[in-house]
Amino acid sequence: MDKSGLKINKEKRDLLIVKKFISDEEIEKLTEKPVKKKIERVSTGIPGLDKILNGGFIPNSVVMVSGESGTGKTIFATQYIWNALCTGENGLYVTLQQTADEIKNDVATFGRDFRKAEELGQCRILYAEPQNMKKIIAIILRNVRDLNAKRVVIDSITMLAEYAEKERDIRFRLSRLIQELKKMGITALVTSEVEEGTHALSKFGIEEYLVDGVIVLKSGVDVGLGGKPRSLYVKKMRRTSHDLNIHPFEISDRGIKVIG
Repeated sequence: MDKSGLKINKEKRDLLIVKKFISDEEIEKLTEKPVKKKIERVSTGIPGLDKILNGGFIPNSVVMVSGESGTGKTIFATQYIWNALCTGENGLYVTLQQTADEIKNDVATFGRDFRKAEELGQCRILYAEPQNMKKIIAIILRNVRDLNAKRVVIDSITMLAEYAEKERDIRFRLSRLIQELKKMGITALVTSEVEEGTHALSKFGIEEYLVDGVIVLKSGVDVGLGGKPRSLYVKKMRRTSHDLNIHPFEISDRGIKVIG
């Protein structure tokens, strides 16, 4: 009770105790909503996509680009690495299907000279020959260190998983790879192949749970613009808000661009 004999509820009593030591101004500051610190972003290199992702990828994250054949996964991935080179970062592109020369020739049609970038020591297009999954991962991590890469692409995580000795090893090996890349300060992009006509995001059904984000590429079925349009949407992206809508995109002589 106070001096007047009236009961004081617990909340008011606690406030009176606090006010003995803290001023009204300081109490107001303590009760204000905390100001969220703006997180630096890593640009995707895809015009229009950074806006959908609220500024780009979160640093030290691993994002999976999933889609059927012909949806533009490799173009997307090479564009991401090219953006790294344009911002002064070193980039490693690991291909498990096409040869390094095939990748370089393909991206040259978009005006991107990866051969020159390799000569300057800015990037490396690495063809990982078929072998044990554990050995391929060791090769990837060694090249990341040698190049001092800040961005990495693995094209594709599907083929990498197929080289596992046992299917039950896939989750363990991929988890270790992702954690090691994050420890090294890498922002990585991996591609995932899916069968035609399915709604799957990956072949083994576990890849999407291990990565931080999933971007799905579609062709001809989600956007009624006539012809064979392509579209994309962000299925998942940890630690950031993002647009959930389906967005059409085009592939021109400069690469991928989100429309609208």
